[in-house]
Amino acid sequence: MIKKSLYVCKYIFLLIREVIMANVAVAKIVLSPKMEISPEIVEFESRLKSEFLRVVLANSITLTPGTITIDMQDGMYTVHCLKEEFARGLFDSEFEKILLKIEGE
Repeated sequence: MIKKSLYVCKYIFLLIREVIMANVAVAKIVLSPKMEISPEIVEFESRLKSEFLRVVLANSITLTPGTITIDMQDGMYTVHCLKEEFARGLFDSEFEKILLKIEGE
């Protein structure tokens, strides 16, 4: 139980850090005169089994500026990303790794 609590705390701190970093990245895009964006929609599959943790992952993605979870069906996520580099962070994400540890406990 203590280990699970530590993973939850780690997840919260990671989420806060990612939200702050994404806010800065999106602010740079918005304030840039060139508006360098490369929007794309990507799909990826999560290994999470718990519906609750799948929703937590979807909401965490949406809370992070520059990404919006469009759809989530049976572990498959469809996400709109403002830039290609934001999409790369979805595959093999730290969010999912920590949630898998929480789920496994």
